[in-house]
Amino acid sequence: MRLQPLTLDDKPMFDRYACQTHTRLSHYAFAPIYVWREHFQLYWTLFSDCLCVFAKQMDDYFMPILPVPIEMENPKYLKVVSEAYQFMLDASRNPHIVRIENVPQEMTAFFEKNGFCVRLKETEYLYETVALAELRGDRYKQQRHAYNACLAQYPIATLSPYCSDDQDECLALYDAWREARSQRYDDPLYNAMLDDSQSAHRIGISSAEALGLVGRVVRIDGEIKGYTFGYPLNADTFCVLFEITDLSINGLAQFIYREFCKELMDAYKWVNAMDDSGLENLKRVKRSYHPYQLLPSYNLLKSS
Repeated sequence: MRLQPLTLDDKPMFDRYACQTHTRLSHYAFAPIYVWREHFQLYWTLFSDCLCVFAKQMDDYFMPILPVPIEMENPKYLKVVSEAYQFMLDASRNPHIVRIENVPQEMTAFFEKNGFCVRLKETEYLYETVALAELRGDRYKQQRHAYNACLAQYPIATLSPYCSDDQDECLALYDAWREARSQRYDDPLYNAMLDDSQSAHRIGISSAEALGLVGRVVRIDGEIKGYTFGYPLNADTFCVLFEITDLSINGLAQFIYREFCKELMDAYKWVNAMDDSGLENLKRVKRSYHPYQLLPSYNLLKSS
C-alpha cells in the first residue's frame, strides 16, 4: 500500500467516505483523529473504494478506525480489512501493537466469525440533548443546583462563539487547568495524559475552523473562564471533543455544558460526550448525567 500523510487539506476527502458510515462512535470524524498528529504520524490510502487511515508510533502501525465506508454486506470489505491488517503486520516491528481501533459493538460478531478477535477498548456516553439542556427531574437536581449557583454568583456569565482572537486566552486557561489538576492528582499516568492532551487542545483550538469544530467560550468580567469545542458526527449526533473550565468557579462546568446543549437541542437529538479515559472521577461525572446509552468500542486483533 502506498501511504500519504494525512493533512488538513484531506478533510473534505475524509468526510466524503466517513459520512457513509452510520455509527455514533465519536472517532469516525476527522477532528478527533487529526488533533493527535503530534503523537502519531498519520497516513491514508484508498484501497478498493475504501479510505484506510493509519497511525504510526515509533516503528509500529495501528488504524484508529475501520476502513470507511463500513460495508459488511459487501464481500470485498473483509478483504480490505484483512489486507490493511496484513500491511500493518508486515510494516511493524512489534506485531502485538497492531490493531484496528473503535470497532462498533454491532460489528464484532462479523469479525469474530472471520478470523479476528476483539477486545473492549473504551465506552462512550450518549445522551439525549434535550435532557442535558433542560435538566428536569430529581435525577438532575445536583446539576441544576450547581448551574444555578454559578449564575447566582456570576449573573453576567455568557456563552459566546469562539473566534481566533480567543486562541491565546484559551490555551492559557488550559495551562492553568492542567496545573491545578496536576497538583490535585499526583498519579504519573494521569499527568502523562494531561501532557498528551495539551497538544491535542492546542491543535484543535488553533485549527478550529479548518477542522470544522464548533467552539464556545464563557467570559466573566471580560476574561475567558471556560471553553468547549465539538463537531457534528452526522445529521442527529453532536460530539463534545473538549471542555475546560476554571476549577475555582463552582458550577461553571455545569453551566457551560447546559448552555451549549441548549444551542444544540434544536439541531441534534443526541450528544456523544466521548469516553471517560478510564478515570473513575470522570466516569462518575458522566454517569451522573444519566446517559441514554453506553457505546462500547472495541479493538480488532488478528487471531494467532
